[in-house]
Amino acid sequence: MTLYLIQIGKWLFGKSVVIIIATLVAIGAYALYLYIGESYRVEKQRVAQLAEAQEAARAANVQLEIMHGSILEVTSELESALEKLAAANELVERLEGFLSKIEYLLSSAEEKRAIDRKLFETKSERNRLEPLISELRKIRADLRVSRKGLTLEVGALENRITALESSSSEVARHVDASWTIISRYLPVTLVLFFLGPIILKLAVYYGIAPLLQRARPIRFSEDSLPSPVIQDSGVSVTLRLEEGKKAWIKESYLQASDEQLDRRTRFVLNWQIPVTCLAAGLIELVEFASKENTSNGSITVSTQNKSDMELSLLELPSKCSVILRPRHLVALIGSQEQPLGIRRRWSFSRAQAWMTLQFRYFEFLGPCRLVVSGVRGVRAEKIESVANGGRRANQDSTIGFTPDLNFAAVRAETFWAYFRGFNPLFDDVFKGEGTFLCQEISKPQKSGPTRFLAGMKDALLKVIGI
Repeated sequence: MTLYLIQIGKWLFGKSVVIIIATLVAIGAYALYLYIGESYRVEKQRVAQLAEAQEAARAANVQLEIMHGSILEVTSELESALEKLAAANELVERLEGFLSKIEYLLSSAEEKRAIDRKLFETKSERNRLEPLISELRKIRADLRVSRKGLTLEVGALENRITALESSSSEVARHVDASWTIISRYLPVTLVLFFLGPIILKLAVYYGIAPLLQRARPIRFSEDSLPSPVIQDSGVSVTLRLEEGKKAWIKESYLQASDEQLDRRTRFVLNWQIPVTCLAAGLIELVEFASKENTSNGSITVSTQNKSDMELSLLELPSKCSVILRPRHLVALIGSQEQPLGIRRRWSFSRAQAWMTLQFRYFEFLGPCRLVVSGVRGVRAEKIESVANGGRRANQDSTIGFTPDLNFAAVRAETFWAYFRGFNPLFDDVFKGEGTFLCQEISKPQKSGPTRFLAGMKDALLKVIGI
C-alpha cells in the first residue's frame, strides 16, 4: 500500500511540476510573442515614416537645387543688364556732354542724324533695361526668400530622419549589433563548423589515441578467480528461491511469482551508495524471501516493455566476483545471513581510466546470483590463454569482466567507423585468463539532439561507473 501511495504522490508531483513548467513556458512564450509583435509593429511604422521623410527630403533637395540654379541664372541676367545699363548711361552722358554738343554743331546733317539716332537708341535701351533690372531684382529676392524657407524645411526633414534612424526598436538594434559582430567571424565559424569535426577527429584518431593506448592496463586482482556461469538466458528467466535466500528485483521486470513468498519494498538496494542506486534504477525494488516450513518458490523475471532486451542469470560461486555496470543489473539473489557485497574501486591515477573516462568500478562479490540485461542477450566470453593477444570488444557492448583480467583500451579498428559514430574512439581489450560479459548487439545510436543528450547522459554515468 505504501508503495502505491508513493507512486501516486510521485505521479501527482510530476504532473504538477509539468503543469507549472508548461504554464510558465506558455506565459513566457506569449509575452515574447507580444513583445516581438509590438516591436515589429513599431519598427514597421518607423521604417515607413523614415522612407516618407527621406522621399520628402529628396524632393526638397531637388527643388532647392532647381531654385539655386534659377537664382544663379537670374543673377547672371541681372549682372548683364546692369552692365548694359551702365554702358548706355555712359554713352548718353558722353553724347550729351559739352564737347559732344560743340562737335554736334560742327557736324554735317548726315552726321547729326546718325548721332541723333544713336542717342535715341541708347535712351530707348536704357528705358528698357531699368524696369527689367527692377523685375530681376524682385525675382531674385523672392527666390532667395523661397530658398531660405526650403532650406529650413530640408533641415527639419534631416533632423526628423536623424531622429527616426536613431529611434529603432531594441530588437532591431540588437539584431543589427549582433549581425555586425557575427558577420566578422561568420566565415571562420562556417569553416570550423564543416571542417572542424573532421580535423579534430583526424588529430585525435591518428595523433592522440596511438599515444594513449600505450598506457599500462588495469587489473584489480592478481589472483586467479573462479569464473561466473550463465545458468539461463532469454526474454525471461526463472529464479528458484531456496530457504534462507532473498531476492531483490526491479518492479518493472517482475512478471510473476509464487504466492507463498514474502514480499516487501526495498526502496534502495544499498544505502551506502544511494545516488548510484538512484542513477542505476536500483530503487523501489521488490524484496522476496522464503517463508519458513514452505517449499522453494519461483520468480519469473522478464523484459516487460523493452522488446530488444534479453536477460541472463549469472551464477557467482564462492570467492568469485565480477566488475559490473550497475545499470545492467535487473535482479539479484543472496543469502539472508550474508547480504550481497559490493566493492567500489576508484582509478583516478590510471591512464586507462582517463582514456575511457570511467573512474569508478563496482565489484559484485559472490556467492550470489545476478540477473543482467543486454540488447539481444548477454554473452560470456572466457579467455583461457595468456599467449593470445587478448580479445577486443566494443565499449558500448561491454557489461562487465572478472577482476583477474587485464583491462585496457585500444584505438578503434577503423577511422571511418569512429568518424561516423558507429564505434567509440577506444575499444575495450581484455588480456590474461578470465571472463568478460558483453551485449550481443551494441547499443543503437540515436540521431540529432536526442543523440547528443543521450550521449551526455551516458558519458556522465560512465564517469561514475554506472
